[in-house]
Amino acid sequence: MKIKKLIVCLAVLMLLNCSEEEVLSTHSIPLVAMTSEETGISFSNQLVYQSDINILEYLYYYNGGGVAVGDINNDGLEDIYFTSNQGSDKLYLNQGDFKFKDITAVAGIYTDNSWSSGVTMEDVNNDGFLDIFVSKVGRHNSLLAHNLLYINNQDQTFTESTEALGLAFSGLSTQAAFIDYDRDGDQDMFLLNHSVHSVRSYGTTEKRTDEAPLSGDRFYENKINEEEGRFVDVTQTSGIYSSPLGYGLAVRVADINNDGWSDIYVGNDFHENDFIYINNGDKTFSESIKEHIANTSRFTMGVDVADLNNDGLQDIFTTDMMPNKADILLKSGGEDTDKVDRIKKDFGFEPQLARNNFQLQNKNGTFSEIALMTNTYATDWSWSVLLADFDNDWKTDVFVSNGIVKRPNDLDYINYIGGVKFSSYAVNERDKIRKEIIDEMPTLKIPNVLFKNLGDLSFESVDKASLGAPTFSTGAAYADLDNDGDLDLVINNINQEASVYKNTLDKGGLVIQLNNTSNHTTKGSRIIAYSEGKRFLQELQTTKGFQSASTQRVHFGVPSDSTVDSLEVVWPNQKKQTILAPDTKEILTITYSEAQIKIPNIDTEKIADFELAVLPFEYEESVYLDYERERLIPEKLSSEGPALVVEDFNGDGQNDIFIGGSRYQAAELWIAKKKGAYERVDVFAFRSDRNFEDVDAASIDIDSDGDRDLYVVSGGNDFEQGDRNLMDRIYLNDGNGVFTRRVVDLPRTNGGTVSVADFDQDGYEDLFVGSRSIPGAYGLDPDSYIIRNNQGKGLQQVLTFPLGMVTDSAWQDIDADGLLDLIIVGDWMPITILKNTGNNQFKNISKDQGLGSSFGLWNAVDFADFDGDGRLDIIAGNVGENFKWKPTVSKPVWLYLDDFDENEQLDPIIFYNFFDTYVPFASLNKLSEQLPFIKKRFQKYTAFAEVNTVEQLTGKNPKEYLQTKYINELRSMVYLNTLDGFKGIPLPKVAQQSSIEDILVDPEKKTVSYVGNYFDFVIELGPLGANPGGMLSDFNSETLSFESHKSFNLPKRTSSRAIQVLKNNQFVIATQNSFVFLVTSK
Repeated sequence: MKIKKLIVCLAVLMLLNCSEEEVLSTHSIPLVAMTSEETGISFSNQLVYQSDINILEYLYYYNGGGVAVGDINNDGLEDIYFTSNQGSDKLYLNQGDFKFKDITAVAGIYTDNSWSSGVTMEDVNNDGFLDIFVSKVGRHNSLLAHNLLYINNQDQTFTESTEALGLAFSGLSTQAAFIDYDRDGDQDMFLLNHSVHSVRSYGTTEKRTDEAPLSGDRFYENKINEEEGRFVDVTQTSGIYSSPLGYGLAVRVADINNDGWSDIYVGNDFHENDFIYINNGDKTFSESIKEHIANTSRFTMGVDVADLNNDGLQDIFTTDMMPNKADILLKSGGEDTDKVDRIKKDFGFEPQLARNNFQLQNKNGTFSEIALMTNTYATDWSWSVLLADFDNDWKTDVFVSNGIVKRPNDLDYINYIGGVKFSSYAVNERDKIRKEIIDEMPTLKIPNVLFKNLGDLSFESVDKASLGAPTFSTGAAYADLDNDGDLDLVINNINQEASVYKNTLDKGGLVIQLNNTSNHTTKGSRIIAYSEGKRFLQELQTTKGFQSASTQRVHFGVPSDSTVDSLEVVWPNQKKQTILAPDTKEILTITYSEAQIKIPNIDTEKIADFELAVLPFEYEESVYLDYERERLIPEKLSSEGPALVVEDFNGDGQNDIFIGGSRYQAAELWIAKKKGAYERVDVFAFRSDRNFEDVDAASIDIDSDGDRDLYVVSGGNDFEQGDRNLMDRIYLNDGNGVFTRRVVDLPRTNGGTVSVADFDQDGYEDLFVGSRSIPGAYGLDPDSYIIRNNQGKGLQQVLTFPLGMVTDSAWQDIDADGLLDLIIVGDWMPITILKNTGNNQFKNISKDQGLGSSFGLWNAVDFADFDGDGRLDIIAGNVGENFKWKPTVSKPVWLYLDDFDENEQLDPIIFYNFFDTYVPFASLNKLSEQLPFIKKRFQKYTAFAEVNTVEQLTGKNPKEYLQTKYINELRSMVYLNTLDGFKGIPLPKVAQQSSIEDILVDPEKKTVSYVGNYFDFVIELGPLGANPGGMLSDFNSETLSFESHKSFNLPKRTSSRAIQVLKNNQFVIATQNSFVFLVTSK
């Protein structure tokens, strides 16, 4: 690649493709670094600058090498193969007791110093001995190699056989993964390749069907033991994409959809989607990422699959490059801008986030991304991820290797190279300039990370001493190298010796060797261990992480004080056998037997707790780009609907459904018919008012004629405060479900909520109307209203006050004094109780009742006596724990409001705690767009990276600001009503995975039905899409927790805004940009 082109490319890539308190760990995992003198392993992947192969000429120059583990001589000890980029690969024979011997030369391994990337071990010819496949980079500048397949001669030597076996591909290969895709007993092969930047590698997803001869992925069917005698390229018929859009860095084979057929997960760098290739069982795959996952990592570099929460479903973890140090974060490119994100979606690409992704599998085969909740999202420039139980406690831990020799996404560096006019230098000077450019690129050597699984989807980074000094680590593999029952770790480093860690646990562990007397592959076998009433799942696959392959055996982390009651093995052909009371003290060998029962495929529909049906109304949110008007706001405020009301509007004894419309979309009324059917009726008044956006609504008998009328709240952030399009509306019902609008002057704000109750006990229903925001002035408190129904003679505003950015409200006699109080929730405000003191007067008693530290981004509120003490408790929906901001009482998120540049526009500036350091939430670029003086104050990102306070940022004393707000609680909560005020209890983890937008409580059964997800935060916060909806029940007043949970399993990317009960076992759920769902309990 020419230097000029690279300069443009790097700059463009950063735009187009291209209480978080740090708690010191109290846990450790005894991984002890072994020296080369102790192990005999002295391999080092050394990189030396070359004029035609360097970071400027080859995008993936610093991706490093891989490592594979397997027993090449069947002596019961697993051996190690390392790949090198510019030197010789190395093969080490395990001699026992952690002693290894370099047998590279005598084994027949090539030492030609060609560029090796990934490596894996597999018995490709079914002779009972492991062969070795090495991926190479070829046909790029001076790199000319082809991939290598070393066939095991069964005497510790190998014969290179790619030409003979049809696998001599020469191109930009990353890694191979073997898969028995047709279940015929032999291993077929998926070859992962990668593009380098060119005109062909950009464009819309229509290019996905193009073929790229050097960089497109390939699929080969194994026909060695058939007439062909070799592997046959079946890419075109298999359904595998082989396009120039793919930047393949990671591949993992696993049965992702639990149907007994091995599938493939492909991790792509840059703009191209990650892929999930679902095996159709007919020698074809269907790419299905859209059907399973809502968003992926943006620069996917590593991937592994395992059951991380012991629910019997395999989860997916991918690595990316989000820093976990504040100064590096502020001076690094990462997320797309909101504008570029929209362009990529218009091009057909799926949502991406530049951080690690932890995809938790749901019962319906979709995944909820929860890396933020588990605090595993930021490990900096990360490569391998390995999911394994390193401390033998039945729980799968997470290892991540990281570091990069030169960091090309440093924003100061990008500005620097943008000023280099390479073409102005003489040809004989350009190599010198090239070196200077590379020398200016920052480096990043950091320790690897190991997250200990604490259970209940909680993870903690263990003592860094366990993993030694900072490194440039890339490929990694685990195995029980000394056969003592625990997992050891091997890592390929750049410019230093490989790391070998011995696990010194003195407890437990079960290692299983699977054999097949016919030498048919055992890969894809699933083993379930049963112990003390619990079940634990492992699937045998070896290629995982990054450019690497781990142990060929199955490991269960059985604690020393635990026993295994039985093992159930499901072989690749789906036949099953059971081993009772297995011996866990030695390596257990299980051999395939013919006396087995074939098991049926899992039908996910049968294990679902609820049935879904669709009401054919699709709410289509009008598009308004709030961020272009207010560049520093964290979320859109123009997309708050739809409104939902369930009521018997025509007096036939059945509940009907009102669904509000977005701007330019009319609201609709669906009348209940026989046998659960609904019929849409045309309402002229709704069609006439389609220019309004309906954000909330309530049924009320406004004219005291005995039928139910409608009060509809209007909203929108694209108007000025007081605009007629923000006026609320009243629709009178004639008793038969025919509505006409009553023209009356009502609040004109960006509305948030309406609640109905007779608070003054005069027999007429009154209203509270809460306002969401002041358009164009994010953070300021708009006026909200308590409106009295003057005995059917009209409406009277009795109180008008700025309560906050209100999102939900309810009337309840919370203090049991016979008067209805008002409970309000919203953004940047606490749960607020306005006590009804009579005579149309209310008093804020929130702080006195223990709610003074409940400042959140609240969306919903409801009530029940959960602990059975006779007092009403509060349950409230927040954004949850799966969120980038992690505020606490001592370290809140701060919102500073002022006209900082004195242009008569409010500027909201947010600071939050990022791994124990306060940082500005908005980037330097975004801050400078709204506040040009910021760019003058910070001309380099390095200087901006030192900003920890708003005064450092603006030069203005916070005491002079117009207003300061904060958030200190983002969990969804139950607040128990005690004699000493309200005591907060967080909802279970399953209800913290995303925002809860609405809550419906059955006060008799004490069940809590909830729905949520929110896709309108700025990209730096990311979409909240991990909530499939569900029901909590069985509140235990002793443990203060809900003991039961059932999932609604709503479709992926469903943004649910409201839930109401239709009848005893059926709910209606209104969603944004999707259908209305009818959910029925089975």
